Amino acid sequence: SSGEYSDLIRSLFQGRSVVAVVDSGSGSRAPEACRGIAAELAASGNRVVIVQVASLLRISQLPDATACLPGRAPSVFLWPGTAGAPVEFFQSPAPAPSDGNWLGALRRDFDAVLLDCPPLETAPAAAAIAAMADAAVLVIEACRTTKQQIQRDQQALQLRGVKLAGCILMRRR
Repeated sequence: SSGEYSDLIRSLFQGRSVVAVVDSGSGSRAPEACRGIAAELAASGNRVVIVQVASLLRISQLPDATACLPGRAPSVFLWPGTAGAPVEFFQSPAPAPSDGNWLGALRRDFDAVLLDCPPLETAPAAAAIAAMADAAVLVIEACRTTKQQIQRDQQALQLRGVKLAGCILMRRR
């Protein structure tokens, strides 16, 4: 791992943490940031799950929180999975909550939970899920995301009670 997220990891991940990574504007850089953060966390010996919030918002019935897809890096998993994909099941150390608390189950089974949130413009309900996190970061793209867009996204997140910790500035490759 390159260590490009090491400061963010040190400041936001203590214990079993949940962090929302929210795309700004019409960008699609949050998945890339999530993969980078997850890889660095996993390289440090953590088990990480990336919650694909866009997929979560499209399904009518939540899958079992102990059924995850293997990610691109060792010790990194994806939830919810896609239909027909090979799923790994984890033996949860405690019984599954009866109230359907999927985030509580993921927090219990993994050292870190990353909520990969789509842009609020296209999926306003993502802000409600981001509000369940311990903290959130807004992913902005250099020379593409406008100051006005960043301000709109910050305001939308704050109105939903999201604990915004800062921004990740991504540049084009």
